[in-house]
Amino acid sequence: MTTYDRLIPIEGTSNVRCVGAYATRDGRHVKRGVIYRSANLDELSPTGRSRFDALDLGTIVDFRGVNEAAAAPAFAPGVRLHSPIEPTVAEELRRRRERGPLDAAVAVDVMEQTYRWYALEKHDAFARMFERLLNAGNKPLLFHCAAGKDRTGVAAALILSVLGVPRDVIVADYLLSNDHYVPRVLTISEFPDEVRAALVKVRPSFLAAALDTIEGRWGSVERYLEDTINIGPRERMALAAALTEPA
Repeated sequence: MTTYDRLIPIEGTSNVRCVGAYATRDGRHVKRGVIYRSANLDELSPTGRSRFDALDLGTIVDFRGVNEAAAAPAFAPGVRLHSPIEPTVAEELRRRRERGPLDAAVAVDVMEQTYRWYALEKHDAFARMFERLLNAGNKPLLFHCAAGKDRTGVAAALILSVLGVPRDVIVADYLLSNDHYVPRVLTISEFPDEVRAALVKVRPSFLAAALDTIEGRWGSVERYLEDTINIGPRERMALAAALTEPA
């Protein structure tokens, strides 16, 4: 599957992608048309909704925070599971601003700190997603946040990791958000241009902050998932059976 094939253009949102066709270390491939990721779904046009319906989703996992979701209810043609990870970046930038001027380097540091927080503190939100993946039956699942790049990016990395996709491929998939995410009118206009520019992109160091934190404390993503959300060998085998296929 090429980068172009992976992208699913849907009017009213962006960064809708199939998380499939990647080769695993044991010679299999992640199934196509089973796992999707996207940005927010609250502004889909009628055409976009029809295109979304065609995905035949069984579950939509929404990682947006409580206030984010209440302010912009998402279109959910399947079963919506709200598994909130509260946005903290703007609040942290305001705290940093009290100590000195903000620039791109500060924004990058805040993003890396945020990704470490995802790994250390928000595994409960990812646990709910994995529970749905284990019980999805034959219905596809989509997960999203606001931009479909940070919270969603870590979720995708965890799924691909547990399925045995190599880390360099996972990072390449993560970086596709730089090509496919279309920022909306920013609610962070209070910050300097270089800060905003850093926030609407993803960098390898962001995802590395999460994955390196996991590997440093637990040794591997597999052990992390087993210790924090009870995804052990039996569950990994079930996920591989449901989400991968022979090459």
